[in-house]
Amino acid sequence: MLWVCTPPGGSHASCHGPHSKSTVPKFLISPSKPPRRLLAFFIGWLVLTSLAVGASRDRFPGESAKWRRYQSPNFELFSANRDSESRELLHDLELLRALFYQTFKLKERQPQEVTIYFFSEDKAFKAYCQPQQRQSLAGYYLYRPDRAVIAISPAWSDESQRYVIFHEYIHHLNRALASDPPLWYNEGVAELFSTIEVEKNHAMLGKPLPWHISSLRRETLLPLEKLFAVDWTSPIYNNGKHSGQFYAESWALLHFWHFGNTKLDRRKFELFTLYLMNEPDGAVPSQRRQVFKDLLGFDFPEMEKLLADYVSGGSFSFYEAPLPKIFDSKSYEWRAVDHDEIRDRLAELSLRVNRSSDARLVMLQATEKSPVTPRVWEVLGTDAGADGDYDVAEERWQKALDAGSHNPAIFHEIGQIEARRWFARFDYYFRLPPPRAEQLRTLLKRSIECAPDQFAAYETLAWVEASVAKPNLANVNLVQEHFKSLRDKSRTLVALALVRVHLDDQTGATTLLDQLALLKSDNWVENAAEIVRAQLEGRAPRKINRPETPEPSQTIRMTMPELPK
Repeated sequence: MLWVCTPPGGSHASCHGPHSKSTVPKFLISPSKPPRRLLAFFIGWLVLTSLAVGASRDRFPGESAKWRRYQSPNFELFSANRDSESRELLHDLELLRALFYQTFKLKERQPQEVTIYFFSEDKAFKAYCQPQQRQSLAGYYLYRPDRAVIAISPAWSDESQRYVIFHEYIHHLNRALASDPPLWYNEGVAELFSTIEVEKNHAMLGKPLPWHISSLRRETLLPLEKLFAVDWTSPIYNNGKHSGQFYAESWALLHFWHFGNTKLDRRKFELFTLYLMNEPDGAVPSQRRQVFKDLLGFDFPEMEKLLADYVSGGSFSFYEAPLPKIFDSKSYEWRAVDHDEIRDRLAELSLRVNRSSDARLVMLQATEKSPVTPRVWEVLGTDAGADGDYDVAEERWQKALDAGSHNPAIFHEIGQIEARRWFARFDYYFRLPPPRAEQLRTLLKRSIECAPDQFAAYETLAWVEASVAKPNLANVNLVQEHFKSLRDKSRTLVALALVRVHLDDQTGATTLLDQLALLKSDNWVENAAEIVRAQLEGRAPRKINRPETPEPSQTIRMTMPELPK
């Protein structure tokens, strides 16, 4: 039998049957003994094929490096660097985290897992930066709903790069508090902690930033009323750098309050900061100013003069903080990472940063493996959410939970989607379908197990019990036990009043509604409360339209009437 093949010099290799036609030069092939030329071609084809396969295996830059995975109490690290450098990096971030919570005596209320990529080659690192940032970045922090990511180039040892990473990680910790601090405070705190230095027995906090001092001495300070009003849309904030007058003055004000040699009562500054952190959106500037005056005993202009004198005086103190107790870096677990795993992790990073279609394909292919790791569905859910498709996002995140995920961020995200779906609009007569109510109860209880100090699951659970004919008293008690620490107390109070209505406890419902006067509330809350009152009193509800009222700064003393047995 004769076969006709395109010779090695052709543009492609193809074989045809005995009656095929070909316009290229032909040569005869003996089935028993192939000629040397054909043998050479066959070997060359195998080599080229092998190279092509190898190229496809390394389509994510850096995946051929030798990677290790480290696990410390609060971080997952994929590192292509030396063991000592990897452990030092983790230890520094663990220490920064512990010092932050130790200093402010706060709790993590919305925990989120953090993954770090520590590259050994700058070229590989740059492939996972957005195109416009590839020339300037040596490290970055990236927040996504399912987890946060820190990517670091080999330049991590550069002091300026550590400053940037520390600054951005403080933003992560503020987000984990589930608080929404004003922008000046958020950036000022990040600047304060970005210069942390660790000695043998203590850490130095608040070391002065020379470029901020220089900037402030050259320019007139912003009026505090203007500084406190800066938001994400303000031109003074959107200069794209951790510099400029806004960053400098935010840092200087907090530095003065915390470290300045002043006879002023720092506790009162802390109370004012606490007020700002709980201030409602769209608060009236004059009200903010009055709270400051009531607490400190003087007005903004006097504070501006004190700050100007502090900046020009040239003496900046800093604080020697005792080192918090954290695990020794030698205790961090580690293991080698095989090629398939690091390819998936780098594809995940590429999808998060640049929405790479190749990376998305790798993630989708990973869903066909058995068993599927929950993380694959977590990443794909976030990818769908980035396109605004929250139905698909929730479906994928639910698959992550079904696959065994214990990621607290996934419980939080699904819970928030469900809360918006069922409870965004108040309807006195609405009842959750029993199967859905049970699903939500299970989801929210599991969320609370993962993050007991959170706000959202307790608040949503209150509305679940307010929307069923027979509330679960154990769940109601759980919400009431954590009520003082909740963020949205006024809406939760309406839900708890509605629970009393379903339990035929009109006195208890009225008692709870009366206590709304102690809380800040908005039109949604006031109208919902009015509808419930009208039902209890047998009358038509009145339309409520009033500005949001702030929560008083003093300790709130509220009573929870006992639940009917």
